[in-house]
Amino acid sequence: MAKQFTVNTTYFLQEGRDNLLRTMRMSFHAALGHKIEKVVIFTARGDGVKLAVDEFLTRPEYEHMKVIGVTFPIGKTFTGKDKKEFKVEIPTDLDEYFRNRRPVPIPIVRAHLPFDPISSPYPKGGALAQSLSLVGDALNMFGGGMSLCVQAVLLACDGGHVRLGEHVVSLASDCAILAQATSTRRMLEELIIREIICKPAILSITRGEKSETALPERPHRKALAPKKTD
Repeated sequence: MAKQFTVNTTYFLQEGRDNLLRTMRMSFHAALGHKIEKVVIFTARGDGVKLAVDEFLTRPEYEHMKVIGVTFPIGKTFTGKDKKEFKVEIPTDLDEYFRNRRPVPIPIVRAHLPFDPISSPYPKGGALAQSLSLVGDALNMFGGGMSLCVQAVLLACDGGHVRLGEHVVSLASDCAILAQATSTRRMLEELIIREIICKPAILSITRGEKSETALPERPHRKALAPKKTD
């Protein structure tokens, strides 16, 4: 019995949506290679899910796969640099496009993200419950997309679209993983990240890094080349 296997991991030199197409391509390729039938996509505005439906599920090799979208809960707000609140959500027409897709509609899971803290309305009332936000902070060491990939798996399982223990590929715009799924309640005991398919090496958004200064040296150094023998 083999004691190891080797797969490729791609490292991007920046975070963000510019990596979405490449992330999607590698995710579907990995799912096909591992005979995984479900791809979970965290999406803010629905762009990633639409890309998967239009460009990948239309191909014969991927048409049997099921795509599950996960997004922010209804009413979720963000604060911009100008201190004003704004919403990020899937447009109504795109939402209807997913629901009406044939032969199989695309489910979109909307729920409170497990790693988002629940703030108490009473300033001195303490925490409402034990927060998992520190787990999200720890995953952000891999890049902002890693936390979204993990939460997407949990919510897809919570919503009944993924079975407990089922293997899925989960992706955000710049990160993708192969994971054994479980519910939010069982996460710390049962969730397993089997592979990292791709991720940013430079945390240009999360930590403001620049590729020119963050990496000490690219990994294809001459020192790694095998020595010639007579």
